[in-house]
Amino acid sequence: MHPITRLLIALVLCLAGTGCQTTPASSTPSTPARNPAPPAWYEPEIRAFESADKVHAPASGSVLFIGSSSIRMWKTLEADMSPVPVLNRGFGGSQTRDVNAVFDRIVLPYKPSIIVYYCGDNDLGTDNTDSRAAADGFIAFAERAHRTLPRVRIFYVAIKPSLARWKNWPAMEAANAIVRAYCEKTPDTAYLDVATPMLTEQKTPDPTLFLGDGLHMNAKGYAIWTAVVRPPVEQAWRDAAQSH
Repeated sequence: MHPITRLLIALVLCLAGTGCQTTPASSTPSTPARNPAPPAWYEPEIRAFESADKVHAPASGSVLFIGSSSIRMWKTLEADMSPVPVLNRGFGGSQTRDVNAVFDRIVLPYKPSIIVYYCGDNDLGTDNTDSRAAADGFIAFAERAHRTLPRVRIFYVAIKPSLARWKNWPAMEAANAIVRAYCEKTPDTAYLDVATPMLTEQKTPDPTLFLGDGLHMNAKGYAIWTAVVRPPVEQAWRDAAQSH
């Protein structure tokens, strides 16, 4: 048979589907679908902040209080800091990694002139002794804040001694010491010692400062915090107002 004839026959058979073998599309392995990651545990609280901000946008330059439940439960914060304009963005149970994770959502949008930070208590809890990691969580926050908000003042409220977590106080005290040393050498960053006045003469937590859970503070506890926090924050706010 002539070669050209053979070629024509082969082409006809191929087009008819009897002479060519092709791999069906369905045989190509597909990438398995990935289930989306579940939302972070704190997502409802952060979304609530964002929803509130849409209804009533906070004024730029306010004093941002951020951190864990000791900030969230400071119900008298506005009155305690008056006339300094404050914004409470504490969310209960947060660790330093959680505060860092929502930095773009509940720090940057407010363009705060001052940040008051309390976190690390939950990082260490009752048995975690990694003081360096707890301190580094704040340091990472502070350095990011100074990069993105160059004129911001940052106040670190010392991890408090409490009845519920007293056995782990050495780790908390060590974290405070690391942060204190960092604040002393870092411009526009200060350490506020609320821990010492919360101790009795026997150097144990004063039980009259706490709610029934031995962890969260009552009005007397917050009065101590106010006495330590308000003077430097008010002075920093006045300084910021004069610089503008």
